[in-house]
Amino acid sequence: MSSKTVIPSYLTPAYQLVAGVRALSVPEAPEERDGREKESPFFPGCKAWKIQVALTMSEEEVDNGAVEREIRRQAVTVWVPTRPTIYEGEKIRFIGLMAGAVDGTLFFQAQGVESVEEIENLD
Repeated sequence: MSSKTVIPSYLTPAYQLVAGVRALSVPEAPEERDGREKESPFFPGCKAWKIQVALTMSEEEVDNGAVEREIRRQAVTVWVPTRPTIYEGEKIRFIGLMAGAVDGTLFFQAQGVESVEEIENLD
C-alpha cells in the first residue's frame, strides 16, 4: 500500500514549526548587524539566534515500506537572551511563532524554542 502527501511549492507548512521539525544547524553565536549583535526594541534584552530547520514538503511511502521525503530548508530567528539549548539533528518546536513577508520573501521569528521528546510507538 502506498500513501502520499504533497505541499505545493508556493506554500510553506508553518504548522510543522510548532509541531516539531529537525534542526539542521544551530548557531554558536547570535546574528550580527554592522559588527554588533543584532537587537530589536520589540524583544528587549534578547539576541537573534538563526536556526535552520527541515520542512517536509512531500512524503511518500513506496511499495517496500521505505519513505521518500522532499525537504526544504527554512531559517527561523529566535529572540532569546542566551544560546538556545538545542542541538543539530534534534527534533524541536518553536514557541511564540510569528510570520512575516517583505517583498515576497517569507520569514519566521519566534520567542523561544524547545526540544520535543520523541515518544516511541509501542504497538
